[in-house]
Amino acid sequence: MRILHIAAHMGGGIGAAYAGLGDCGQKQSILLLEPPQDAASLTRVREAGFRVIKGAGTLEAEQELRQADAVVFSWHHHPALTKFLHDIPSIPIRSILWCHVSGNYFPAIPADFVKKFDQCMFATPYSLGLPQIQGLGTAYMQEHFQVVYGLNALDRFAQIQRSPHKQFTIGYVGTMGFCKLHPEFVGFCAAVRLPDARFLMVGTHSTRNELLNAAVKNGIEGQFQFCGQLSDVTKPLAQMDIFSYLLNPQHFGATENALLEAMAAGLPVVALDQCVERHIIRDGETGLLVHSPEEYGVAVRRLYENPSRAAELGANAQSDILQSYSLRRNRERFVSSCERAVTRPKRIHSFGDFFTGGPADWFLTCAGPDRSCFAENYPEKAGLIFQEQTKGSPTHYYTYFPEDERLMRWARKMQGGDRA
Repeated sequence: MRILHIAAHMGGGIGAAYAGLGDCGQKQSILLLEPPQDAASLTRVREAGFRVIKGAGTLEAEQELRQADAVVFSWHHHPALTKFLHDIPSIPIRSILWCHVSGNYFPAIPADFVKKFDQCMFATPYSLGLPQIQGLGTAYMQEHFQVVYGLNALDRFAQIQRSPHKQFTIGYVGTMGFCKLHPEFVGFCAAVRLPDARFLMVGTHSTRNELLNAAVKNGIEGQFQFCGQLSDVTKPLAQMDIFSYLLNPQHFGATENALLEAMAAGLPVVALDQCVERHIIRDGETGLLVHSPEEYGVAVRRLYENPSRAAELGANAQSDILQSYSLRRNRERFVSSCERAVTRPKRIHSFGDFFTGGPADWFLTCAGPDRSCFAENYPEKAGLIFQEQTKGSPTHYYTYFPEDERLMRWARKMQGGDRA
């Protein structure tokens, strides 16, 4: 099969997903809609066997669409991909949607959008339980849906050897922004009440000051250590005794590579009982799921006081993750979804039937329950993720469509520049 992937960019997450699919026995190309963000990921993807097409003009893009047996759209409500879909030429293709968000909150996954594609791959089984997806019926789901994780090779994390360290270390790896990290993260940490423990934070420093200010108020500022963004997280993982994954209940994550990597490394995990996390962790067997800062504090202290229990959870997690999230099985599911699409004749797609109106309307298609905040011109009342500069937010869409007055007004309000 000739498989053409359409992607907005090449960041670390999507780069890992592509690299993981590389050796699936198919001829794969990636059409990037904007310059790659991560040079290292681009190199890995090329080494995995992909042909990468950057800056394609209209004629080249049309030629690629014609030649492909299946076209896979990597989707997370990015404005560049939305515009590509809206303007897609009238060329018969077989289409596959690959959702890289869970649909838990924003970006929502509308059923009418999913049905525009011949097949759909979700990056987590959690998405299959969304009410709008369930509403399509069992028969439709079995015929059109597959779960294909956007994951990296996890075997190398199982080779990590624990590094000697003096302090009991509770670690986190991932996005620091509060659209992903729990807004009361520091309050959870304070509930641990282990003065000699340290909280090792790996990720961009976007909320470092806010976290430290909260730590000062809770009297634990000396317990935080920030490593920044690292291209290789194996070294900090080797220093952790517990992996703490406390996410915003409205987070958008799907595969959650950081969590899978920590579990593959044999770390005992404590996470909130919500969203994707409860589909990855079996409470009491491969990790611990909690519901409040008090429960979190109790869980961490028990693991601190009982190293053998911590080791048992870590070993169970490693065994389960390496089996359930193997690259081989993931590639098989991916190829299966493509093969199902190829059994159908190519057809012309009109995504403009879904993305109607102007760019502001395109943004609103996935705003979910917060759509009314924008319709009533109170965007600042919407959830934290809408305040991001990227991630499909109003500001993100405005940077691509600066002529849209509604996007301009919402973006300014979200940034505090216009409260009128």
